[in-house]
Amino acid sequence: MKRLLVLACLLIMGGCDLFDRSYSAGLFPETPANLGDINSPYDDYNSTSHVVGNVIAFIFSSKRGGRSDFNLIHESLNTSFDLKTGKFTLDNHPYGGLDVVAEQNPLTWATGVVNSSANELGPYIRSYDHDLLPASANYSHYGEYLMFFASDRGGTLDIYLSHNYQDSAKSVAGLSSPVSNKQFVEPVLVPFLNSSADDAYPSFDQAYRFIYFTSNREGSFDIYRAGLPTISPLELHTRLPALTNVPIERVPELSTEADDKCPFISGNTLVFTSNRPGGYGGYDLYYSKWDSDHWSAPVNFGKAINTASDEYRPILCRVDGFSNQLMVFSSNRPGGKGGFDLYSVGVPK
Repeated sequence: MKRLLVLACLLIMGGCDLFDRSYSAGLFPETPANLGDINSPYDDYNSTSHVVGNVIAFIFSSKRGGRSDFNLIHESLNTSFDLKTGKFTLDNHPYGGLDVVAEQNPLTWATGVVNSSANELGPYIRSYDHDLLPASANYSHYGEYLMFFASDRGGTLDIYLSHNYQDSAKSVAGLSSPVSNKQFVEPVLVPFLNSSADDAYPSFDQAYRFIYFTSNREGSFDIYRAGLPTISPLELHTRLPALTNVPIERVPELSTEADDKCPFISGNTLVFTSNRPGGYGGYDLYYSKWDSDHWSAPVNFGKAINTASDEYRPILCRVDGFSNQLMVFSSNRPGGKGGFDLYSVGVPK
């Protein structure tokens, strides 16, 4: 009886605050979750993203519809977190930031330009406004993107580039949207990254001094980097396809005799997949940190994320208002919709 009275007094004095679960910032769930409606009964994997606010421009490879080859698909994802209840949602039905959704529309046109009857894999996008140019830039490149991807349309996987960069602001009478005329150009090869073997999954480092990518040019898949000359962001789309004599090296800290693939860099963190010994089975996800001189020894993300199945192509998304960051990856683990599915999980920044 006394315990009940004490509890009643505490409830009266503290009110509902006794059970208040308020958060100071959003938190991505730290248990992998299937992306649900984004996935299909067919293979869905190899994603990239661009984030503005809480809206994610999301491009991935898919065989949906029963295709024999992979095509690129574009979706706009919405993230939200209730600071009171801790409820997190991630879906493809953005209800806010419609101007951001409009800004991302050209990426749907990009997939229409780059897709072919071959496989399109490992997309990677950079926004001129949000990634490549400083905030002080005089001219807005709203809705303009640089896009890499790999395709085996030539026999082996090669790295291609497409973009919808415009030299100056353009307006066309009668167009209903400021991005309506920002179509992507036909893809071109980036010869200095390619070889007679498979080359794929390009990613800039945080200073845009190197392009990291994967290749099996020496047998197994390893992670390589190409050292870039100083190039203005506004010249990347023309300079990169024309570069020659670019120094390329295998990155020893990240490469083994096993297959090490799909590097993706966000800030000073590089994530990738590998079937090296010591994992949990198949391909596992790993991360490494840049210390201004070299990459740290790769660390397995552990059994909370990796399984006995294959975990593939991790990417990192920094979303405003969250204390950790979102990692999206693909896996053929049991319980999915079929083949490879896309999953999300929260990892430390």
